[in-house]
Order: sequence, then C-alpha cells, then structure tokens
Amino acid sequence: MQKLTKEETAALLAQPNGPEKLAERAPAAFEAAWALFFEDGSPAACAFLCRLAKRREYREAMAGLLADDRAPLLRALAADAPKLRKNAARLSGELGDAVDAPFIIAALQKEEQRFVRPSQLLALGSLGGEEAEAFLQTYAVAPPADVAEARHAREEQEALDAARKRFLRLGKHTFTALSAPVEVELRGPDKLGEALAQELRQLGYAPAAVHASAVRLHTNDLPGLFRARSFFELLLPASAGVALEPKAIAQRAGAFLTKLLPACHEGEGPFGYRIEVRGQALDRGALAKEIARGLDGPLLLNAPSDYEIELRVEQRQNGGANLYIKLFTLADHRFDYRLGALPASMHPATAAAVLRSVQAHLSPNARVLDPCCGSGTFLIERGLLTPCASLTGVDIAHAAIDIARKNAEAAHCAAKFIANDCLRFTAARPYDELIANLPFGNRVGSHDDNRRLYAGILDRLPQWLKPGATAILYTMEFTLLKNLIRERPRLSLLSQLRTEAGGLTPTVFVLKVK
Repeated sequence: MQKLTKEETAALLAQPNGPEKLAERAPAAFEAAWALFFEDGSPAACAFLCRLAKRREYREAMAGLLADDRAPLLRALAADAPKLRKNAARLSGELGDAVDAPFIIAALQKEEQRFVRPSQLLALGSLGGEEAEAFLQTYAVAPPADVAEARHAREEQEALDAARKRFLRLGKHTFTALSAPVEVELRGPDKLGEALAQELRQLGYAPAAVHASAVRLHTNDLPGLFRARSFFELLLPASAGVALEPKAIAQRAGAFLTKLLPACHEGEGPFGYRIEVRGQALDRGALAKEIARGLDGPLLLNAPSDYEIELRVEQRQNGGANLYIKLFTLADHRFDYRLGALPASMHPATAAAVLRSVQAHLSPNARVLDPCCGSGTFLIERGLLTPCASLTGVDIAHAAIDIARKNAEAAHCAAKFIANDCLRFTAARPYDELIANLPFGNRVGSHDDNRRLYAGILDRLPQWLKPGATAILYTMEFTLLKNLIRERPRLSLLSQLRTEAGGLTPTVFVLKVK
C-alpha cells in the first residue's frame, strides 16, 4: 500500500465528493490527513478525521496519538477559523475523552459564530462527565438577533436538547402481557416465509398471511413467538399508507403507542425511543428529527442512545409510508449462544429457516457433518431443530474452530469441531447428512478458490456420506455449483431455492448421493 502525501490528500479533499472517495483509501490517507490537521490546521482534514473516527480502528489510532500530545487538538478548539473550531469539537466528541470537556466549555463560552455552537454542545453530550452535565443544564440559547440567525438558533437549541438527553437516566420498563390479540409481523429471510409459517403452526399459532420474507398473525402471546427461530425480528404494524409527512407520522405513531405501551408494561413514562427511516431519496435525519418533535412528551422521549422502542418508518413504492413498532422490552434470547462470529458467518435465523425449508430431506437421529463450519451456527441450529446422533464440524481456520467451540458450549450443543482442511478430512464411517454454508467468494475466498474447493467437496461426498444420504449446500456461486453437479453422475440435484442475505441472493441446493 502506497501512502498518500499531504499534498495528494489535500487535493483529493478539495474535489467534489473527495472525502467519500478518500474514505475508500483510508489506510493510505490517514497519516497525511492527521498531519494536515495537526500541522496545518486544515478544517477539511479534520472533517475527514471525524468520518474515520466512526471506525473503531481509526478511533483507537487517534486516541493513541493524542495520548502523546493533546495540545494540537486543544489549539484547534480555540483556532481562529470557525470551521476548524466546529470540526475539532466534532472530532473530540467522536473520540469521547472527557478530558476535553473543560476546553470545549471554554471555547463555547467565547464562541461568537452560532453555526459552531451546535457541534460544541453535541460534543459535550458525547463526552459526558459531571462538568459537562452541569454546564449543559445551565446553558441557555440566546434568542436570534434577526431572521438570518433564526435557523442557527433553532439548530443550537436542538443540539442542546440532544446533548442533555445523553445524561438522562430513563427508567426501564418490564413487558407484562397483552389483554387482547394484536397484529404481528415476523420478518425472516427472503423466499423462506413458508418455512417460518410451518414452524409457527407447529407451535400452535395460526398465520393469517404468508409472504416471501414475512408472516403476519394475530396473537396476545408475544413472548411465546420467540420459541420460533426462523425470523429476524418481531414488528407491530402501527399504520399503513400514512402520508410521508412528519406531523401525520407522529400523530399515527403517537396514538398507537399511547394505547399500547401503558397497557402491557410496568413502570412510568417516559419510554425512550429511536426512529428508523427507510426509503429512497429521503433526508432521513431531517425527517426523523421532525417526527420526534411531534412525538416527544410525558410518555415518549427521543433517546437514540437509551431506547426501548423503535419506530420504523418504511417508504412505500406507491407513495406514503408504513409504520411499525419494535419493542426491545420483549426479551429475545434465542441466539445468546452466539458469543463470537466471523465476517462470513450465517445469521442464526437464516440457518434455522434454511434447515426448516429442507426438513423433509433431513434424517431422524442423523450423524451430521459440516465441512466448512466456520463459527458453528449452521451446525448448532441443525442440532436444535431435531435430535441428532452426532454433529461434526470441520474448518481450516483454527480461529473459527475456537469460536465454534465456545458457541456450541453456550448453546449446550455436543458438537465436535476439528481444525483441518476439509479436502484432507476422511470420514471414519459415512455420515447421514452434510450441511455447509460454502464460501461465497466475496468476504472469504475468491471464485477461483471456490472452483477448487467446491469440486473437491463434491468429489468427497460419496466418501463422507452413506448412499442415499443428503447434502444441503448454501452458496452464492449458483452457476459454478450447478455446473459442477452436472459433471458428477453419482450426485443428483433434488431441489434448489434462492433466498436473500445481506443484499446477496444465495441458493440452497439439496443433493443426494446415488
């Protein structure tokens, strides 16, 4: 990696969309951006560092550099250039070291530019500490001197309100029970809605509508729904087709929550909440801010750092929005066993839904092999679906095996894990089933790596598995795997199903060893 010079970095920062482009080259640009800020006092470089500080590795790197010499940051907080003062306050807030609080307070007390003050106030909220809290409680926003100052005064007041909220100690609420059924939407992996519906029926629920990636039903037993494993999240539909306008959204959501929350919780208000806006060509931050203005009151308080409720606003293709409520007061312990994961790890709900979708092909009391087990999620969920005689996971990465063992222990799963290249693994006696989340070739491996690995796994299936046994393979490499299967007459393709995961569209293949 060739590092960028200060001159190259400054030139890129000055270009349209330069910071976005430079962020893609962050490892090469970090040192130069740091020098531009601390040596030259560049506001643009400081703003770029604020962007990088949202990533843990750069935040820790900056904290380490400041541990040796904090003076340049403190000078920037009191610099002559207003944009530098503003961005230095933002950077301090991102880094979160309360030692900066008295310097930001001193800068704020002398600040004459209104557009700088919101960043200083927000930084104090992020830094925390008794000194920052005491100052914010007594701080008052001066009224605007003229119409030109009105917007900045409003932004200053909003920043003050947000900073004060960081110090609120909201009481926690306990979900009790619903006295009457409500409509519920359970969301799972795409194309696997029927697998979730089948699971719910087995648990005694009656799905009212089954969609590709969601199931709707009416029930007053919300905690009981978490016995099902094939869904990501539980949402309560609050309103459909509401105008995508803050006042209308706040009115509909407020009416729904005012009726729902006191009826099924112990504890006094307010409930802390956050707003999640999803849609295209929307100023999501501005919309959320306006909705919060209409919602805040004795029962509800917008508190993104300390919330129990999420208001989900989802833009509709044909106009308007649908509103959903997510209750974090409902305990979901289904996947607590997942103490560790890898970048390419399968979500447990996806693993559970995939397995349920192919349950007709699984064997009772099976001996199961996963030759690419990673952190163990697929294998653990297989053991939780139906009793198995044994569960064996193989992975070439020792770090993955270590994580898998910890996860299995937390899940009370008796799986056995072996650190080995699966292409060198030999079964002492054939297994009844094989399941595998194969490398997709983007986060892990490459297409060329996958060609060798996939071919090797398919060639070993007759040795690993009993005649007539089933292999469940989950992969993004649809064409590659399909072609490789065609070339092997001892394997027959029983079914295939495309689903969705993180914006990708993997396929579930079910094979049989002839």
